[in-house]
Amino acid sequence: MNTNVSTIQDHPKLYVRSALTGAVYGFLMGTAFVLVAAFVNQWLYSEVPFGVDWSQASVRWALIGLGLALTGGMTCLFTERFYGMVAGTVTAGVLALTSALYLSSTSAGAKLIVLLFTLAPIAVMSLPIAMAIRRLTENHGRALYMKWPVPRIFVLVLIAVALGAGGGYFMKISRDALMAVQMVHENLQAAPENQKKEVRQAPGLQEHAGMNYSLFQRDSMVTTTGYDVWAEYEDGYTVECVVVVYPGSPPYIRSCDQMK
Repeated sequence: MNTNVSTIQDHPKLYVRSALTGAVYGFLMGTAFVLVAAFVNQWLYSEVPFGVDWSQASVRWALIGLGLALTGGMTCLFTERFYGMVAGTVTAGVLALTSALYLSSTSAGAKLIVLLFTLAPIAVMSLPIAMAIRRLTENHGRALYMKWPVPRIFVLVLIAVALGAGGGYFMKISRDALMAVQMVHENLQAAPENQKKEVRQAPGLQEHAGMNYSLFQRDSMVTTTGYDVWAEYEDGYTVECVVVVYPGSPPYIRSCDQMK
């Protein structure tokens, strides 16, 4: 039985059902993105003890997982695809910009100007996401009226998860950042006499030799050409190193100190 999606949405309850279905697919995509982004470095570089920043993952899930759920709901709320695309892309654009500006330290006036002038480009960039959710939702609606609906819907769920996971993969650590983390890891694993003096002189470090730790990194707060890499030990001790990475040159450790 071939039932046109726009026809089955002529009842208010079906509008709501379509919006909820789109929200679920958006939520699945966003959650898969966040989970893969959180663990991708551990999977790709198992020789380095990367840790998972759960606070960052929680913020990402709130912004991306729930944000894509709202985007999916708005995209699939309207019978006409055009209106759905407009609603979905604008929603995604507003959420993306609001999230970025919320974390920014610029003034409220500057944030408003940025929001007004960059909303359209961000909305256009969000179009493929809205289109993917819309297509999944439409196919979901068709599958309900076809033979073997459960396997068909299961495949659609897998596609949504795969799309989100594929995006999360590109959140993997950059080559320069990886070099910085590897350098710190090698020095922490080396015997004291083979460590860089900047590492060796970090307060309390030698007392933690041989203890397991997890490594984290971010763009450096003290240099524009490097990374802050820190190791969190099992007993709560944390040491942070500033690693400078110039393009085309080997990285070097600028300083290390215990984090309070």
